[in-house]
Amino acid sequence: MKTSPDKIMVILGYMGLLPFALSIVCIWLDKTLFSLAPTTVFIAYSAVILSFLSGVLWGNAIDHMKHSLSRNALILSLLFALIAWGTLLHSPEVYVISVLVLLFGFVAVWFSEMKIRETEHEENPKNYQQLRNRLTACVGCMHLIVLVS
Repeated sequence: MKTSPDKIMVILGYMGLLPFALSIVCIWLDKTLFSLAPTTVFIAYSAVILSFLSGVLWGNAIDHMKHSLSRNALILSLLFALIAWGTLLHSPEVYVISVLVLLFGFVAVWFSEMKIRETEHEENPKNYQQLRNRLTACVGCMHLIVLVS
């Protein structure tokens, strides 16, 4: 029996939360990951995922080229990827700024993608926006947990 792409999307989406959670557990236990501070691992993974979502935003923009939001989404997708990259260059000792910037990036990408989908009345794949809402909320909460840890 083959697994549908919709189901794979959901499974991979939730599995993508695991590295965030593992980093948080290591922060709480004061353990390293890959010989790195867990906050460094958290920030690096967060930057990679934000870059990935920037690519998703880019894809949404090129799929909706006829709409005026497309130009803005293309620019924003590049900006978010550069922001993610910038957090990797920031001093790991002052990780709070990086975590805040990444948190802002996740919320901004989510909002931008949602606006494009709303404007274009995009409903496929089914339940995608609901999944994105949940995943973004979880990622946002995990960023807040890192900030208070």
